[in-house]
Amino acid sequence: MTVLLIANGWLSVEDLKALGVEYRQNKLIYGKDSAIITDTGLAFVKFRPFPLTVSFENGVRFKGDELAPILFNLGLKVFWDYKNGVLFKGNPTIERFSMGKVDSTYLITVEGGKNFDVQIYEDSIVVVVDGLYGKYRKVLGDGRFVSFVDILHTSDKTKFTFHLGFGAGKVLSDKNKRRLILRIFPLKVPKKKDKIPTVVIDPGHGGKDPGAVANGYKEGDINLQVALKVAKILKEYGYRVILTREKDEYVSLSTRARIANRNSADIFVSIHCNFGEDKTARGFETYFLSESKTTEERAVALLENSAIKYDLGNLNMRDEIGIIVGDLIQTFFLEQSYKLAGYIHQRALDLNLTKDRGLKQANFYVLKWVSAPSVLIELGFLSNPDEVKTLVREEYQLKLAKAIAMGIRDYFEKERR
Repeated sequence: MTVLLIANGWLSVEDLKALGVEYRQNKLIYGKDSAIITDTGLAFVKFRPFPLTVSFENGVRFKGDELAPILFNLGLKVFWDYKNGVLFKGNPTIERFSMGKVDSTYLITVEGGKNFDVQIYEDSIVVVVDGLYGKYRKVLGDGRFVSFVDILHTSDKTKFTFHLGFGAGKVLSDKNKRRLILRIFPLKVPKKKDKIPTVVIDPGHGGKDPGAVANGYKEGDINLQVALKVAKILKEYGYRVILTREKDEYVSLSTRARIANRNSADIFVSIHCNFGEDKTARGFETYFLSESKTTEERAVALLENSAIKYDLGNLNMRDEIGIIVGDLIQTFFLEQSYKLAGYIHQRALDLNLTKDRGLKQANFYVLKWVSAPSVLIELGFLSNPDEVKTLVREEYQLKLAKAIAMGIRDYFEKERR
């Protein structure tokens, strides 16, 4: 390994000059090729998009792990050692990395490396291989089988982390000295052995994704506190209850949907708190999945969907086949989702908890992939100094939990066939 720079995670324009790369008019130029940098957190090399974070503090600087594959695609055989924060020159020995749908399964192939170490986890597949692959830092999957792929390097190894999508099931691995093939099968939804309803409660955000932060409180904490109380009441009603998280930890949006689908959820309820620039805004909202009709509904969807940045960095999710599948799933459940939202919202009104902000619709990523009637609840506004004091009170959280649980019970007693 030939170490070129040690830059504490960032490379300056002067560092690039030492490599023979020129930065001019939002372009990185090397020989006859160039990367065009946009103001949306992307750089384009030969029309291919790459995430690129640019800092303008103390001169123009570029995030090293994102810059390395851009330089590689410009013709420089360089890699970023994520453990040591070092840019180094190396020989790319991994000849092929590909993935895509084959029949009803999803096939991933890595060729040219040595000593494949494969670890299969609940929500991801981690592959560490002797050899270097420099073309990409992140790769988006189809959404159903693979959400996205993280590609990281050390001095002589490449680490592929495949984050599984909402419909990924059993994984089989086949490898030899120079090739690895991973085959992902569709998630099989088990048939229920009893008629006890299964409710999945989703406390929004958590861990490295705190959600809205205002007036000294994190949304993820309040969401979890209320969700735990809802789960306790529902269990007392006799329902089977599953939480997507039970502590302050990060759970990806696709994993939340997989938890619901894997457990044959009858309904899915995601609990959140709102945030607005207007510090006087307050009140309870209940959403079901559909295209947003108003500017305000679109703003709430944008706020809650922003959690995907913790999955994808600053690379945007593309609307392809997986998105179409999600639309078909939720079109089927639209009417029931609307009714579920209505029952929950009515119970909140009956208890006169706070201002009624209405039953609404918006396009939420986390709801799109769940194969069951699904709603998202906004308990109140963290941005309102008065309302947040109410939201953190134990007795008020219990009232919120009772309203949600009673609304869920109303739905099962009146609508379930």
